[in-house]
Amino acid sequence: MKWHLIRSPETVSVAEMRDLGIRDLASLSYPHVLLENLETPELSEEKLHHLKKVLRIKPNSLITATDGKGAWGVFNFSGNFLKNVDEIRFEEERRHSLTIAISLTKSGKPDLAVQKLTEIGIDKIVLFPAEHSVPLWDQSKQLKNEQRLQRVTHSALEQSKGIWLPQVTFVSSFVDVAALSGVAMADASGVQITESCTCLAIGPEGGWSQSEYAFNLPKVCLSDQVLRAETAAIVAGAMMESFRTTGSRS
Repeated sequence: MKWHLIRSPETVSVAEMRDLGIRDLASLSYPHVLLENLETPELSEEKLHHLKKVLRIKPNSLITATDGKGAWGVFNFSGNFLKNVDEIRFEEERRHSLTIAISLTKSGKPDLAVQKLTEIGIDKIVLFPAEHSVPLWDQSKQLKNEQRLQRVTHSALEQSKGIWLPQVTFVSSFVDVAALSGVAMADASGVQITESCTCLAIGPEGGWSQSEYAFNLPKVCLSDQVLRAETAAIVAGAMMESFRTTGSRS
């Protein structure tokens, strides 16, 4: 069964909802929100304001919600509260986890890459200062960026109607990145990316340093052209997720 955006929410019956699967979620025309607990759903003041004042959702409208851990469901919005319309769905864990490590860039704000990687479905996003990275974050700045990027992932997950919230972490150096399981580094001299690549490090505009090359990590090529760090991260994420999705359907 497949719903389309042109279908009015009021025309979908509760009985029909029981047949909905994860592939139907993206095509439903309901707003999608991230909640801490779907069994006892509570809307924060911020989310309540967004639904009522920004999206102008009317009472007794349907919305979908996820806990960001693979569970989701359809709810009735009373105007202030949410009530389960049908059972909560728990999706199976994905075949394997995907990780993208991104070096800090000149802008110092990797918001675009984090936003798009969340929409794509990457599981873990690691930020690190490469030797040729221009910005260096002190503890105070790192805390502010962590809070901001958390909001970015939440918003991107809701916009894309995803159900898996990525984990965003900061590490202090490339040494920590090199220790990640199965990590490869994006480099023009590398081999074409394949399904076996599940963890990839993206370097800064200035390129990798000799000491970073000295770790002798596998090298993967993403393009014949020179890509900005943010672009490379998004391209890599899209390719890796495509390999995972294609493999799970074969």
